[in-house]
Amino acid sequence: MRRPRSLQARLMLVLLLIVPATWLAASAFAVWLAQREVDELFDTQMAQFARQLLAIDVHGLQPDDPPKLKHLLAGADKGRMDNDDMGLAIWDAQGRRVLCDGRGRRFDYEPARRGFQDYLGHDRHHDWRLLYLPAPDGSRMVAVGQKLGLRQEMVASVVKAQLLPWLIGLPLMLAAILLALRRELAPFRRLADAIAGRAADDNSPVAAEVPQEVEPLLRALNALFVRIADMLERERRFTADAAHELRTPLAALRVQAEVLALAPDEGGRRHALEQLQLSIARAGRLVEQLLALSRLDPLPHPQQRQAVDWARLAEGLMAELAAGADGVEWKLDWHCAPEKALPLAGDAILVGLMLRNLLENACRYGPADGVVELRLEEHAVSVLDRGPGIAPEWLGRVRERFFRPPGQEQPGSGLGLSIVERIAELHGLRLALKNRPDGGLEARLERR
Repeated sequence: MRRPRSLQARLMLVLLLIVPATWLAASAFAVWLAQREVDELFDTQMAQFARQLLAIDVHGLQPDDPPKLKHLLAGADKGRMDNDDMGLAIWDAQGRRVLCDGRGRRFDYEPARRGFQDYLGHDRHHDWRLLYLPAPDGSRMVAVGQKLGLRQEMVASVVKAQLLPWLIGLPLMLAAILLALRRELAPFRRLADAIAGRAADDNSPVAAEVPQEVEPLLRALNALFVRIADMLERERRFTADAAHELRTPLAALRVQAEVLALAPDEGGRRHALEQLQLSIARAGRLVEQLLALSRLDPLPHPQQRQAVDWARLAEGLMAELAAGADGVEWKLDWHCAPEKALPLAGDAILVGLMLRNLLENACRYGPADGVVELRLEEHAVSVLDRGPGIAPEWLGRVRERFFRPPGQEQPGSGLGLSIVERIAELHGLRLALKNRPDGGLEARLERR
């Protein structure tokens, strides 16, 4: 199994990808923006310079280059410039050069040209930006040029001045982010230590200072501890009750086996064998009920969901139970169309077990020649008997596991109604028990 990656490592990896990528994208945009601004600035200067040259009276000027600036300044500060980075030239109407400076002597006279054009040479040192501007009367043509490398150098200088500090500070920023991440993830480590140090039977809430985003996780953990504690308590209670309840039938089996072995005649042995068989049946029934409860308790919802066919289920169960209950009249009472009876989607096997327990209880605790009625309605399913009912003081407790009202003569485990109620809960139903006015008990399953 592959080991899960560290959240801190994943966050740092994301940051190491995002921060440099963002820095590169910002750098590219800064280069583009700086290039645009530098081009706009220099193009404006070149245009103004060309217009000023058109206003100069060039009659009588020598076309040769004037002395270089450093000779004219005679040792004074000449600033930060290169004479070879710019050039100008002026031609008359016949194409004769009347003035040039710097690289202007290399510019070609092209009267058809207008505006800005880029001239690309054999290397970057011979790439020029040229502006050709004619006089309105056509008497002369002015050309002003500037090396493109000058602009590129200025763009590089501007971008470097802006981005170099960020490039230097980027490792420091990532280191600071790493330290901040370690600090902010510390509550997770403290929470893990608090959970790891808990005893297995400790169901108290975990008290830890965590960020607001982690509080739902902590609340969910505390709720899980409560549910686990409840489940363990149910398991302990179930195990204790099962051990207590199984002790009685096992003791009865042992006694009946001893009686059978010591019986002096055939009649005594036959009677002891019958009692032994009854005790075995009771123990088997108890084990079945216990196993059913052990499967039902952890279920959050039915494992299968299909439409319950009440007609088929009821007819099959009543026919099966009628074979073993002579004298009992089984009555199926429809108060609606079969397809409209209490629409329910769930586990048909569990629903059958729920209905069987109710019918068996009605048969077991009703009179031997009584009537067991199964009534199906649009909003409920009811099982009615004509037995003695349940005393009002015990009506609220008969759902408890292993509880049987005092004076009960019929054998049983006290788990039947617990199973019915648990299956009803899984299917969104409610079990209602009430004594009938004319005698007997009504067990009613209806929606919550």
